[in-house]
Amino acid sequence: MNLLERDDLPTLLTGCIQTEPTSSGLILRRLTSKQLAHFKSLGEPSDIRARCAAGIMLCFDTDSPTLDLTGRILTGARTYAGFDVEVDGRVIEAHRIDTSPETRTLRLFDLPAGPTRRIVVTFPQSAIVELDALTLASGSKAAASASNRKRYLAIGDSITHGMDARGPSSAYAVQLARLLDMELLNVGVGGHIYDLEALDDDLPFKPDLVTIAYGTNDWSRGTSQAEIAATVKQYLTRLLESTAAAASVYVLTPIWRQNGDEAKPSGTLVEFSSAIATAASTFEAVRVVDGTTLVPHLPDLYADGVHPSDEGFLHYAINLGRAIGSAS
Repeated sequence: MNLLERDDLPTLLTGCIQTEPTSSGLILRRLTSKQLAHFKSLGEPSDIRARCAAGIMLCFDTDSPTLDLTGRILTGARTYAGFDVEVDGRVIEAHRIDTSPETRTLRLFDLPAGPTRRIVVTFPQSAIVELDALTLASGSKAAASASNRKRYLAIGDSITHGMDARGPSSAYAVQLARLLDMELLNVGVGGHIYDLEALDDDLPFKPDLVTIAYGTNDWSRGTSQAEIAATVKQYLTRLLESTAAAASVYVLTPIWRQNGDEAKPSGTLVEFSSAIATAASTFEAVRVVDGTTLVPHLPDLYADGVHPSDEGFLHYAINLGRAIGSAS
């Protein structure tokens, strides 16, 4: 049974806004067509990153002992990719592969014959996945997993995107969604900034929780404190009037980075972050989380001095979950 041929395929996926047929397969999309068009207009790097599968999961119940993925794992934000597989809430497989334009088949799990199990497959956060088939054993059954979970929308840059976690389940947004038992839509795009044009007021996902984590790239690009404060206010005004109208909204200021003490015209990263926090604090419906409290300031917890490692992302998710819990 090829799951891609089922009419109810969207019910088996979370974190997926739309599916896009191609001449050779199917690509899963986490952004709307309007958002994808905007990122494409920003240039090839943004276009590629926006098409990565960050946060997309296949969630279903099946009695099949196997699941095979056939397709192409194309280079996106990174040249490596990972698929993490859970069975009945327990991670049993952590596939780590290099990207390639060649068609190949990957057995995602191989289990003893048994009863119906709940399967969750987390797709690569930093690669573009073009699917030809998701094949179960002949004669097996599959159905969408029952769920009435609340919804979490993660907005941000490469750190929200999940770079440079080696596995997709390590990204803080995925971990936080699991800690809070929420359905995730991750619209984080590497290299991005506070940008009103990246919003889609008609996003077909109505969240209960929204986190917004920009600022480190705005600071790197030389944005002034006055400019970022004005942009944050415009951004939040629009978001609160549309997608986040019924959500709990948290603005996360930038996490620690190794060169954050560098003196730029806009100040140090902490000084720049203060301008973001002050602007966001003018909204009664918005809570501000000090990003410097989320990941310890230890180089070993960072892959490159900017992006957390898998262990760093764990700190991020736990500490953010605590901050959200204490504010509830």
